[in-house]
Amino acid sequence: MERTPQRAMRISGGKFFVRRLISMTKCGDSGAAEYRGRSLLRQACGHIFALVVLGVVSPVLGQDHANRIEAYFRQGHLDSAAAESETFVATYPDSAQAQGYAGTMYAASGRVEEAENAFRRLTELSPKSPEGYRSLAVLLARAGRFPQAVGVLSRGLEQIPGSVPLLLQRGVLYGNAARVEQAEADLEQVISLVPDHLEAYQNLALILTAAEAYDRALAVLDRALAIMPNHPMVLVNQGGVLHSKGDLPAAFETYDRAMLVAPEDPQVHRALGFMAAEVGSLKVARTAWERTLSLNADDLEVRNALGQLYVSLGQHQEGIAQFEAIVAREPHAALPRHTLGFLYRGAGRTDEAKQQFLLCIQSKPGWTEPYKSLGVLLVEAGHLDSAMVVYDAVLRVDSTDATIHNNIGFLHSLRKDWARAKLAYQRAMDTSRDARELAEVQENLEVVRAIEQGKIRVRHIVLATASEARSVRASLENEGDFVELARTHSIDASGSTSGDIGFFRKGDLHPDFEAAAFRLEPGELSDVVKTPVGYHIIQRIY
Repeated sequence: MERTPQRAMRISGGKFFVRRLISMTKCGDSGAAEYRGRSLLRQACGHIFALVVLGVVSPVLGQDHANRIEAYFRQGHLDSAAAESETFVATYPDSAQAQGYAGTMYAASGRVEEAENAFRRLTELSPKSPEGYRSLAVLLARAGRFPQAVGVLSRGLEQIPGSVPLLLQRGVLYGNAARVEQAEADLEQVISLVPDHLEAYQNLALILTAAEAYDRALAVLDRALAIMPNHPMVLVNQGGVLHSKGDLPAAFETYDRAMLVAPEDPQVHRALGFMAAEVGSLKVARTAWERTLSLNADDLEVRNALGQLYVSLGQHQEGIAQFEAIVAREPHAALPRHTLGFLYRGAGRTDEAKQQFLLCIQSKPGWTEPYKSLGVLLVEAGHLDSAMVVYDAVLRVDSTDATIHNNIGFLHSLRKDWARAKLAYQRAMDTSRDARELAEVQENLEVVRAIEQGKIRVRHIVLATASEARSVRASLENEGDFVELARTHSIDASGSTSGDIGFFRKGDLHPDFEAAAFRLEPGELSDVVKTPVGYHIIQRIY
């Protein structure tokens, strides 16, 4: 019976790691309202909050433009939405609403400079409205221009003293920059102006928690509860702070209290799920997230997390179902579609996996991961020519990706085209910036060089008697694990290293051992071979 050994030569990109993916949900413009992990502040949409389209547009000036922009945006047609906003601006050049739409669409399309110009024009046309200042500040902060972002908000506050939206946004930006005292001053001013401003309490608590000032954060939330008794989201954040502090019993007790107050609030259940998952209570997390989705089927972040949790618990079909639901709701979301492709591949649904990877490439042609995943899939299926076409395509996207060159080297190795394999592996070494990857590529290159020199590589299990050897070989034929059997039964020192004796050429070892080894194909097991050392079972690796 043939069994495939563990290969030292590796093709990259072939594993699915269960991990939290990037959120696909859209955060509100005023901050994260729930706890989603230990670093509370960092969960707030990548440190800043989503841009928002300006409010009501005059039904006389530009309503048709506004309707078309919003329709295009909802359908994911950002280019069309941006083009319509440009028409809106051209038709009504002095319209603040037109500039607001244009800035928002430019920002969503990644056209930062044009978005900045539109938002600056908006602040000129409507200097007493906070929206232009806030949107411009968020844009600048996303671009890493923190001082300019704060400066915009400060100028807005000069025009609109005591503006709650601007104070809140500046406080959040200060918090993201770890300028806790300034953040606290702004958010406390918001609370003094609006004593029941929930988001101010929540953001201040998040900032203090990120600074590990847990008791102060809890005191802020206690003040909020004094004004808004048993408010479920305050309780959720309180549970999050207690979790960060390490007081898990109190955290769970607080979440239980929140669920008693608001049993139909999906935010309560989702927060409990994320905390439970982080501390390893996976069944609690599963129940909480399942309840979340029963209350809010469109929570894609929870679907994403629950799908990965199902996979980690061995419930692969349930995991696949969650990612299928995500891509049905968000067809252009490449990351969950890529994960779905991996899950299909793991389930042996090769054609469906291929389709998902192709759709990823179509929707996000500049992202190299789907190309690499498709290449691995095609290599596994034996479609080497098709895989090479994919690798040629991805090299046009990024010719400096060491993983791609490594995988091309692997493909050429399968074809026994050693010259091209060595060239690809050398390119991988030249472009690799990761020590572990570099070591793997070096090993692959050494394998090719050894094979070129006429060497083979085997592993073996050595037994003292022929009957023992026959018994172990029978175990291997019945799906026994070579590594474990070598470790527990081999009388040779190589047993501690899975029986691997490395590369050798003819003339290096006992003639009977060599004769049996060189007759094998990679992965094949020998019959029992007798030498002066003992009785061998040999498996060829290369």
